[in-house]
Amino acid sequence: MACGYESLIYIPHHIADLYSTYAFVSEPVHEGKIWHGNSLIWETSTPYMYFRVTDDNRILGGGKDDPFYNPEKRDARVKMKAKALLQSFNKKFPHIPIRIDFSWAGTFAATADGLPYIGSLPGKPNTFFTLGFGGNGITFSVIGAQMIRDAILEKKNDNAALFSFSR
Repeated sequence: MACGYESLIYIPHHIADLYSTYAFVSEPVHEGKIWHGNSLIWETSTPYMYFRVTDDNRILGGGKDDPFYNPEKRDARVKMKAKALLQSFNKKFPHIPIRIDFSWAGTFAATADGLPYIGSLPGKPNTFFTLGFGGNGITFSVIGAQMIRDAILEKKNDNAALFSFSR
């Protein structure tokens, strides 16, 4: 199983917390107004924010997460959170005038240590999990595939303890 936070229903103990996250994309911006190199900008404060440029010269911004899982409450906050993200963007880039074109929200899970859970659980020996929560699914997918391959072939894997459910 590698299907994100929905997998939590199969885990008999608490391994991750759910968060609501928010994002917007602007109307297209004149190329001369965008920052050097169109690089990703990530502010690591709490709550974090990020801004990047899309292929069609829009600003994609997101973050300002809330520590809860409630789809109705989350969706009701989209406009307010998008406005807060826009205000933060305007403080950092007052020379780049933008208007929000679309905004949305989503849910993600995060572990306390930022590491994924990879392996099987007692009582479910033929079910394997690769749960790279918090945006780490792609990052840890190769390690997860190698670990699950080794478990099926009954080979020792040096990473097993690091990512196990019993850590």
